[in-house]
Amino acid sequence: MGVEPSVGTLHALFVDPDGRIDSVIETLREYPDPIEVQSVPSVADAVETARAERVDLLVVLGALEAEHEPAIDGIDAYERARESLPETPVAVYDYNWDNERLKDAIERGIDTIKGVPEAPELVYRQLRSAAGMEVDPRTDSELLESLFEYYPHQLFLKDDVGRFEGASAATAREYDLARSEIVGLTDYDILDPETARQTYEEEQALLASGEPEIERIEHYVDDQGRDRWVSITKAPRYDEEGEPIGIVGSSRDVTEEKRKEYMVREVHAATEHLVRMESKAEIGRAAMGLTEDIPVVSRIQVVLSDDATGELEPLSIDDGDSLFETYRDRFEDVVETRQPRYLTTGGQAAGEFTDERDISIAILPLDDHGALGFAADADTFTEFGIDLANILASSLEAALDRAGRERELEEQNDRLEEFASIVSHDLRNPLNVASASAELLAEETDSEHVDRIENALERMERLIEALLTLARRGQVVGETEPVALEAVASDAWQVVDAPRATLTVDSTGTVVADRDRLVEALENLFRNAVEHGTGPDSQAPDDAVEGRADTTVRVGIRGDGNGFYVADGGDGIDPDIRERVFEMGYSQSPDGTGYGLYIVSTIAQAHGWSVEITDSKSGGARFDFTGVELQ
Repeated sequence: MGVEPSVGTLHALFVDPDGRIDSVIETLREYPDPIEVQSVPSVADAVETARAERVDLLVVLGALEAEHEPAIDGIDAYERARESLPETPVAVYDYNWDNERLKDAIERGIDTIKGVPEAPELVYRQLRSAAGMEVDPRTDSELLESLFEYYPHQLFLKDDVGRFEGASAATAREYDLARSEIVGLTDYDILDPETARQTYEEEQALLASGEPEIERIEHYVDDQGRDRWVSITKAPRYDEEGEPIGIVGSSRDVTEEKRKEYMVREVHAATEHLVRMESKAEIGRAAMGLTEDIPVVSRIQVVLSDDATGELEPLSIDDGDSLFETYRDRFEDVVETRQPRYLTTGGQAAGEFTDERDISIAILPLDDHGALGFAADADTFTEFGIDLANILASSLEAALDRAGRERELEEQNDRLEEFASIVSHDLRNPLNVASASAELLAEETDSEHVDRIENALERMERLIEALLTLARRGQVVGETEPVALEAVASDAWQVVDAPRATLTVDSTGTVVADRDRLVEALENLFRNAVEHGTGPDSQAPDDAVEGRADTTVRVGIRGDGNGFYVADGGDGIDPDIRERVFEMGYSQSPDGTGYGLYIVSTIAQAHGWSVEITDSKSGGARFDFTGVELQ
């Protein structure tokens, strides 16, 4: 309980040169306790006023320079006022001082008043104290007595041999003693022998080293067999000559904090196996079985949303009450809005959790997978209980995401495998028969129709190869690693039959990618540039196989460091069809398969990259790959 100020009226005189503390003065004038306040613009005016009227305290302004406000040297004003009015108490009103300026004032023994607009009573009490009208009669021993009596954690003082010289009420209660009874005892009197011996040795070592021990966590089992944890801080204390004379220490019970940490770890550990399960239903039921690992909940309900129909499927693992059946409308609302809902013990709904309401049911969204419901183990949830529920919801959502991606990937790979089988067997076999027959026919006749047949069969062969490549490329990329862009570009260029074309690497860098897939993407881009150097909407020249004499393909790291590019010197690609050229089977060239750039796009997407077509500096096509990790 604070000391009441004397009832005498305080007459305070402020020196405010430019009116910047008018608001403070007005607040004090309206303050209900006895105070009279006036202000003058200068120290000289204040001295004149103090000599003519009663002034219990003169307050000069001290301020650092600020926008539109000049600095005011409060310490200089203080010294001038003290010189002229040696019998009048003087203080400095700290307008915006930094710590360095405040420390300077304190070292000079200057009383400082800190203006706090929201706490006029604090300003008032500071003024009375500086005027000598509020004196705290308590001695140091009385203050220490208050600290020991009311501080909620354990505090203690020991001498250099481990005897208690003082202890807080909380420390005494821990051992069922009064504060007066613990003085003079040692740890050997109140602890088991082994713990007492360890404590004594630790404190003697601390006295010898002089190094404090800060927030050491210690575990023990109480007399009821419960696990407990405490945070211990100890430091040596010294006499006036600097010799160690004992220990000052504190101990704080952190059992609840440690139990929370334990529960969080247990929830994380319990949900790790969810990511190894295959079906969403299996994952959901496993999550519902985690109530023993999450002691703050009594029941968990997983409700999945059917991908095709949107129908909700509540999962069950036993014959217990279904939260979904009881709160169906709430679950449907959460799935539709993807926003959490909380229900109080009285059945009222809330969109946000707050300790001020008795929340007993929590229903959390699982993105597009459904919803996750919890019933509190006790009557209501604490904030920590909701935090645990959110941790489980995040883990469950991640597991469901992975299961969905893997199922889609499995279905995709099944389709690709079937497609590759059809291409390699059902098309290649008759193609081989037709090719053999064309060879025999060429031996029997020199008809121009034979050449047309052979050209068509060769085109079919190229088309089959492209389709098989597409089927393989559609699968997820393998392990990625740092690869040198210049090296993979060189490897890809070796495959392109273009002795009259040129590859130029503008800038080098290291790309994190599946090396084989990156090589294959570059092969397709290089082949596209060489064989269709004037763009996909033009005819290939007669010497396309050897490459155009003036064809130059450039590769380099983007200037913004967000990926790489491949550019050529052709006629470019019409902006109207740039999006379409990545479509499967699209080509405006009679000899094109329409799969090359689609394969490039597929490989980029599998890496998580984006690819965009723009114009190169020479007017050709430029393919920019962004979202690429560079090293």
